[in-house]
Formats: sequence, structure tokens, C-alpha cells
Amino acid sequence: MPATPWIIIAVGVLIILLAAFALWSRKIPRRPPDYYTFFILGIIWLPAGIATGNNALFILGLVFMALGATHKKDWKKNKVRWSDLTPEEKRFRKILILVLSILVVLGFIAFLMSG
Repeated sequence: MPATPWIIIAVGVLIILLAAFALWSRKIPRRPPDYYTFFILGIIWLPAGIATGNNALFILGLVFMALGATHKKDWKKNKVRWSDLTPEEKRFRKILILVLSILVVLGFIAFLMSG
């Protein structure tokens, strides 16, 4: 039995879930970006891209690191701690963490089942 129908259904459900999440997330007030986090992501992704030979990861690491470094003066100003968040933002982030964790587990299961 070909896996194509299941893949199409899974992609369709994923698109619907992402669209619903995007519409829901528009209600959350925006904060300025945390450039320190961008810099740390760049520092992590740059050597990971080199070590794995993944050019996209290497380039993204360079971009994030450069973006964070150019906005170094904003590192402390834009830092947001959990205690600084509103109850609605805390709820939003908890749901985001839960959804991303489920997606990681499902991806790992799919990886194990494919090989």
C-alpha cells in the first residue's frame, strides 16, 4: 500500500494546524526581538553546520550571529524573563512548547519507523 495518501493527509492537517496557530498568535502583543538569543543561535548553528557539512545551517548560523552582534546594545534591553510575561503570554508559550515537543517526538518516531 503506497504511503502517498497518508503523506498528503498529514501535510494537509499540518497546514490547517499551522494556519490556525498563526491566526491565534496574531492576538498576542508583539515584543521586540531578543538579539542575544539570535547571537547564541548563531554560535550554536555555525559549528553544527560546519561539523555536519550542512551549508544551510552554516549560513543561518552566520546570519543569526551577525544579526545578534550588530544589535549588541539591545541585548539587555530586549531580554524577557518568564516572570516578565503576562499570563496570556505564558499560556501561549506553554502551548507552543507542548506542540513543538509533540512534533519532535512524532518526527523521531517517523525516523525510527522509516529505517
